[in-house]
Amino acid sequence: MKTTKLFCHLLAIVSIGLLSNCTTETESLDDPSLIEQQNTLKALTELSVSSVSANGDDGNVPANTLDGNLNTRWSSNGATGKYITYDLGSSKKISSVKLAWYKGNQRKAFFKIRVGNSTSSLSTVVDKKSSGSSGSTTQLETYNFSEVSARYVRISCFGNSSNSWNSLTETEIYGNTDGGNPPPPPSGNTPYDLLGLQNWKLNGLSGSPSNNDYVDAIPNLSNYTNNNWFFVENNWAIFQVWAGSDTSSGSGNPRMELRELTANGNNNIFWDGTTSKEHRMKWKVRVDRLPSSGKVCFGQIHDKTDFFDDVVRVQCQGSANQTSGSVKLRINGYVTEELEGGGKTVGNFNLGEELYFELTYKNSIVKLYELNSSGNRVNTIFTSQSAPAKQNYFKAGNYLQSMKGKSYKSSDYGRVAINKLEVFH
Repeated sequence: MKTTKLFCHLLAIVSIGLLSNCTTETESLDDPSLIEQQNTLKALTELSVSSVSANGDDGNVPANTLDGNLNTRWSSNGATGKYITYDLGSSKKISSVKLAWYKGNQRKAFFKIRVGNSTSSLSTVVDKKSSGSSGSTTQLETYNFSEVSARYVRISCFGNSSNSWNSLTETEIYGNTDGGNPPPPPSGNTPYDLLGLQNWKLNGLSGSPSNNDYVDAIPNLSNYTNNNWFFVENNWAIFQVWAGSDTSSGSGNPRMELRELTANGNNNIFWDGTTSKEHRMKWKVRVDRLPSSGKVCFGQIHDKTDFFDDVVRVQCQGSANQTSGSVKLRINGYVTEELEGGGKTVGNFNLGEELYFELTYKNSIVKLYELNSSGNRVNTIFTSQSAPAKQNYFKAGNYLQSMKGKSYKSSDYGRVAINKLEVFH
């Protein structure tokens, strides 16, 4: 992985390239209907795909279109009757699909986008059988249409302008979500308001930095703010925790950390990481200060059992009480410490630098992605070996590492900031 700092210098150039390919229709954007569609797309959410299948391939399998990698693809030969189908798991409101084509800058792909609640009854919402894709880019191209409720999205393919092959590298499906974890509002007076914490609980502390008690679930979280531990500052939710703070019976390390709940917030959630359903957490995070150990965890997948425990910890490592400069981005937990013999450094970033990550679990494989400012995957930072944990949940916040037995000092604390937090199942 290149350092995040270097990536940020390149991001503006990359973003310009991506944005230039967002509109693929040949009509002018002066058309009011197209302007309205583009503005609507900004408010849409990328929908999770439960499974993907196709009626043929040449060894380049359908799952390659969901791996966030433009260098892999699904391919199938035939100018008629070849298709790839995405199952959203349940009916969702859909109004946009993004597609990227293999050799899309050399030839046009001919296709239709068809949707419905049964694969035996699909309706065409985008017809490019004759006009085809742009033929000018290998990046994702956006196809908007009137909102429709559907469970299945099928790309029916009719070859390309050079031959009869159909080769799709990536697919993203967008719409409005009902239920689950909605996109957080842009600002708020409490962390709950800012981040939209309807389906989270806070494992935190009560009292003062020098004299406190661990609390498994902060009561009245929707109104809770505390100038020591958990508060909003410049549209960021701040998580601070000191050395020597009380903690849970299962850990010697203090924390101020969110734990995922069911969508309605009423119960603990446990989901299976071994199936083809992708479980995702996307979060914008900033690490501002390290404690005396120089280690802070700011994102996790945790399992209910002691065997896996913390399946993965996304954390950083630097110097004691460091407040600026470069630190190591580390992957710890079962996927490295047990499967690879120790924690793994996967990059570097600067304290105080805004980061945007996505942590996923699917088919027993954990992945960490780096996202651009639009929330799209641009770099696969880490891919695990097989880790078949079946009772999982996400965590995010400030979890000090290697701090067991340390006493309180006013200058010995960690600080993490988050201003966006979303989960998708």
